[in-house]
Amino acid sequence: MSAPAPRVALWEDFVLRVIAVYKLSHAAFFIAVGAGLLRLRHHNIVDFLNDHLIIPYHINPESHFVDWLLNYAQKFAPWMSLAGYAAFVYAALFATEGIGLYLRKRWAEWLVVAATGLFVPFELWALFEHAVWWKVLLLAGNLCIVGYLAHRITLEARLRRRAARLAGDAPAVDAAGHREKTARSGESNDAVSAKTH
Repeated sequence: MSAPAPRVALWEDFVLRVIAVYKLSHAAFFIAVGAGLLRLRHHNIVDFLNDHLIIPYHINPESHFVDWLLNYAQKFAPWMSLAGYAAFVYAALFATEGIGLYLRKRWAEWLVVAATGLFVPFELWALFEHAVWWKVLLLAGNLCIVGYLAHRITLEARLRRRAARLAGDAPAVDAAGHREKTARSGESNDAVSAKTH
């Protein structure tokens, strides 16, 4: 008989749902990014930025930011289709994590710890390359998620081992008690037989 699953406290269930919504929001973001990149793959990205960003919002075309943006867009243009499909892969991963956590699936906790923990070194490298506040928040949030879920996995494994050990000891105690009763019954029967003779 399998050991019963440990109960989840209300606050733990709430935290899991918050993480799930956080992951699903990432999925929605990458779906939008992927759709946008694939839509722009047949357009001139520099002309698109000029027509829809720089000119409508009266951004100085000679500014350092605009110059960097247009140069980066030109270098990025050949990779736009690949980046769009990669964004959908990320979206699928985040959606799987979010739905799994929302349904409180144990495999989803393992997936989040593995996938999020895998990207932490890259986030650290990006932070050291150029430190900005949103990178710090993203890294801190991911570290909190990995730490919390790793703690949950470890605690649940410990509780399951304890429950399995207790479940395994119970039949042994019953068997020992049954053997003791059988032995006492045998002794009583021997005593009765001796008195009869």
